Amino acid sequence: MSVLGVDIGGSHITTALIDLESRNLLPGSYHRERVNSNGSAEEIIHSWCEVMKQSMRGKHKIGIAMPGPFDYEQGISRIRGLHKYEALYGLPVKAMLAEALGMKKEDIVMHNDAACFLQGELFNGAVKEQRPVIGLTLGTGFGSAIATNGHAADAGFWNKPFLGSRAEEHFSTRWFVARYEALSGIKEENVKNIAALAATSTAAATVFREFSNNLVLFLQQVTPRPAMIVLGGNISHAHEHFLHNLRQQMGDVQIVLSELGEKAALLGAASYWS
Repeated sequence: MSVLGVDIGGSHITTALIDLESRNLLPGSYHRERVNSNGSAEEIIHSWCEVMKQSMRGKHKIGIAMPGPFDYEQGISRIRGLHKYEALYGLPVKAMLAEALGMKKEDIVMHNDAACFLQGELFNGAVKEQRPVIGLTLGTGFGSAIATNGHAADAGFWNKPFLGSRAEEHFSTRWFVARYEALSGIKEENVKNIAALAATSTAAATVFREFSNNLVLFLQQVTPRPAMIVLGGNISHAHEHFLHNLRQQMGDVQIVLSELGEKAALLGAASYWS
């Protein structure tokens, strides 16, 4: 059976048909398009559906990885004050999608995007059939999920108190940019640029060392202690500057990198139908 996997981000949508038997994307079905997340509700729903239709071949059940806050069971958006999808707040998004696609609402499931990332890596990725596992997506925001029985659920680490603020303020792109500027007096746009300087810039190297030390401190507070942690997101692409230190300090906790990358959430969202 093939299911349409959908990954909705703050500025894009990615879709592909997933073969649940082979646990892979069907060739030719992958599509990714930018979305105006500050548009009207009608514009956003139309944009999403147009990309979904490009991937679909006939009728398919759909699994959607959706950022929160969101009422996933009822399909109602609770996103507000995050500079994206404001027009959808309080609306029955799942029902609106079903109507626009000419299908039953019951044939669409929606789950937290970080949970879908981890579910995908459990389904056919870096931590296939492992347990217990924590998944962390490190990027614009700080996503987290935990699986103890092979089923991933949102862990909500982003909002946990940490070093006088909340965890997301320390494990996201904006922390890297702000911390590097504080140390160097130079403002870089993203983590990729800072990583390119790490071999020659004391400030850049310090930023990565502080990041990994803070992440270790935070993870040591997490219970139950996981056997494995899988890392994804754009910051994980700079792993050569912090992963060794992270592994060394975490001791017997195995830390691995995502094998599926951006495809993880697609496979994870679709796998809820398996």
